[in-house]
Amino acid sequence: MAKAVKKKTKPNKKSARVIAKPKAASRSAKSATKPAKKKAAKPAARKTARTIDPLNRKNYGALTPMLAVTDVRRAADFYSKAFGFTVRGIMDSPQGAIHAELRLRDTTLMLSPESRQQNNLSAATIGNSPATLYILVDKVDDVFRRAVGAGASVVMPVMDMFWGDRCCTVADLDGNKWMIATHKAEPTEAEMAEAMKQMMQAQPSNQASAATAGAESEY
Repeated sequence: MAKAVKKKTKPNKKSARVIAKPKAASRSAKSATKPAKKKAAKPAARKTARTIDPLNRKNYGALTPMLAVTDVRRAADFYSKAFGFTVRGIMDSPQGAIHAELRLRDTTLMLSPESRQQNNLSAATIGNSPATLYILVDKVDDVFRRAVGAGASVVMPVMDMFWGDRCCTVADLDGNKWMIATHKAEPTEAEMAEAMKQMMQAQPSNQASAATAGAESEY
């Protein structure tokens, strides 16, 4: 009898693919069970150091005058009314105001209270002042009248000066001298010399008018 030939069966590709799916699924399942790797935290941004201007140009110019006054608040009020300063701040203490700062355009003016213990005396207490503060304004005649109206005494009335400024000089409530000026002309050296010559020749009459105008001045 002929032997029955067994046919070799070829593996079913579809079934192989079906069998492979569970393996892929199991791999994804394993990966799902693994803890997720934490991303390394980025270092916090460093705070940049604040730059400090050693000259403090936002608050002060190259030179800041500090005046000793008998009453800080009274002086601050006078400089505001007479010259147009704005008060930036006044520091108080149980004994009263101990410091003030005023501002006019790009200039700061400091005020401190008179103190005999610290030999910090006002010009009025000393009897005079070796310093004169030169202040430029738009209209010197108007500022002169305003300063006198606020209590300043006249040292020199308003007049045109040989260097091209129209000026006057007043003493404030504490005896500090202020030369108020408006720039009017820019003469040449020759014109300046000639104008100075003429002013020197007319000096006696100028002195007389200044003395009359400033009869109540303590200077």
